[in-house]
Amino acid sequence: MERKYQINLDTFEGPLDLLLYFIKRDELNIYDIPIAKITKEYLEYLNVMHTLNLQVAGEFVAMASNLMSIKAKMLLPRFAEADDDDDIEDPRNELIQRLLEYQQYKEMGKEMQKLEAENIAYFHRNPNLSYIDKSVKADDVLHKISLFDILTAFKNVLDKIPDEPTPHGVYFENVSIEEQTQYLYSFFIKKRKVNFSTIIKTIKSRIVLVVTFVTILEMIKNQEIRIIQKKLFDDFVIEKVE
Repeated sequence: MERKYQINLDTFEGPLDLLLYFIKRDELNIYDIPIAKITKEYLEYLNVMHTLNLQVAGEFVAMASNLMSIKAKMLLPRFAEADDDDDIEDPRNELIQRLLEYQQYKEMGKEMQKLEAENIAYFHRNPNLSYIDKSVKADDVLHKISLFDILTAFKNVLDKIPDEPTPHGVYFENVSIEEQTQYLYSFFIKKRKVNFSTIIKTIKSRIVLVVTFVTILEMIKNQEIRIIQKKLFDDFVIEKVE
């Protein structure tokens, strides 16, 4: 019997966000993208999303097809053997232009958010501060963690777990989101924060790891926990929301 866990996130970043994430993480030159490397990583992340039963939008699949097409064109002898002086259009040009435009729009969006934050102070009204968690300090939230940061942590753990040998019989590992929710809450009995690595270090089964990770995503969505990352691409901290 196969049990499926499905989660649909309200805010899911798009394929261009994922490509920009790779470029930023590996400090790649956006004008000279190593298409073979970035295509391989993109497909691996797509596989991780399917493993978690994340509802992947069609645009992610379309981008995967586009990347493989660009990779195939760059492997053709006409392009691979061309010199710098040859007048041959780079198959990556259109993708690079899309990434640059998208990056520009994102930066403009951040500037508009900044202007909104600055100007909203001019329309004064007495705020209701009763709902604010005063225990959260500004220094605790040093990096806005994205879904791709979380998927990276999951992928790193999944890669370390050896493939389970094919058994002669069929076994059903009884694990549910409800059980893993209680498992996660057990870490918050004495403290409000716990490292992601601490939670998963004792998990040896792939299916239990997948269900635990989906449970974390569900709890984030339901605002039961928040994610804090103090250093870019570092292990993240899970904090219980009071």
